[in-house]
Amino acid sequence: MATARRRARARPRRELLLEVTIELVAREGIDAVTHRRVAELAQVPLGSTTYYFASREEMLVEALEAFGRQEIAAIRARLADLPQRRPSRRRYVEGLVDFLAPQLGDDSWRTLAQYTLLCEAARRPELQPVAREWNQAWWAVLEELFQALKVPDPALEARMLLAMLDGFLLEQLAAPDPDFLSGVLRPALRQVFERAYAEGGS
Repeated sequence: MATARRRARARPRRELLLEVTIELVAREGIDAVTHRRVAELAQVPLGSTTYYFASREEMLVEALEAFGRQEIAAIRARLADLPQRRPSRRRYVEGLVDFLAPQLGDDSWRTLAQYTLLCEAARRPELQPVAREWNQAWWAVLEELFQALKVPDPALEARMLLAMLDGFLLEQLAAPDPDFLSGVLRPALRQVFERAYAEGGS
């Protein structure tokens, strides 16, 4: 968290507090978020957190919303151009692996935060719009992949693939398998796209 704080100091203080809140959620859980703890980790006066956020709940919701939109932007930036290239099984598989692999390595805290966002949306209606937007961003990108392959129901294929990826990532976060990328993720994605190619006649 110290590295992220150093990077963040150049940004406005409000953004720094939101970033620290997200890292705290990922590393210690929702219950760890308090004005005092966030101020301590951000190395700012306690009054900074109470100035920008009237309550713990407001700080938490705004942090999760900001984080969700960051992740949505990353999905669109990294994956949206895949179907615009000449469709190829290997390109699709490796494009998804390259995007997902860091989420289980140095950026695994961000993956924990993603799923915290989705779980908290079940308890906090105010988070449901950004959680829905996050899912829809994934569905849209994956649906374009399947549309390029001319499968009969690209929207359904997109939702099934995202459900599979979510299950894999949660499983890997909870019980890491050192052979996950080569032994599980790549073979599973190959099967998905081999079936899609067969169905679409590509």
